[in-house]
Amino acid sequence: MLSMTEEEARTIMHAHGWFYKERRPKRVARYVYAQRRQGLRMIERYICPLSRLGDLTEDELVGKLTTGPAENP
Repeated sequence: MLSMTEEEARTIMHAHGWFYKERRPKRVARYVYAQRRQGLRMIERYICPLSRLGDLTEDELVGKLTTGPAENP
């Protein structure tokens, strides 16, 4: 995959049990996060700036979804 689109990222995230979320802090830039529910909490993982989403490969995205900070059960 040469250039990942937002729709492709949404599809990959959904296949791994995550939801696509965009944040725009201070209305300067947009950032992509993955979000899912764990019990009563919502867990978020930072993916990349939206402007760099096209540079991200499917393997890199899946790696960011499967690895991350230790989650308490």
